[in-house]
Amino acid sequence: MSLSAHYIVSCRTDGWFIGLEGERYGPFPNGQVGALIAAVQAANHAGKDGHDARVLLRTAEGIMATVWVFGTDSYPSPWVEDLHRIALLPRRERARAPVPPPPFRSLDVMTPDAAVAGRA
Repeated sequence: MSLSAHYIVSCRTDGWFIGLEGERYGPFPNGQVGALIAAVQAANHAGKDGHDARVLLRTAEGIMATVWVFGTDSYPSPWVEDLHRIALLPRRERARAPVPPPPFRSLDVMTPDAAVAGRA
């Protein structure tokens, strides 16, 4: 049995954060882009250590969807590379750049209660 490491990226009134095991990390200076990059990097490391590692994105409606899974998705995944390019832009250009949506897995969409209970 492997331990789970589910990184939940969500927006709060004071910025974008990553939640892991009841702890909150952030806010990230590059907003959603920075939080997603950091979450995928951390999940990749956790997966290498034998954890069931995945990144979930919480929508404004409170729905969570898996956007990256260790061992299933490539690292770095193509959409994370796009996020890196946006993060390197000057601040004014970065603010206007459209953030590419991560690939949601329609079968892995969870209600907030299921995600909190660790059922991913």
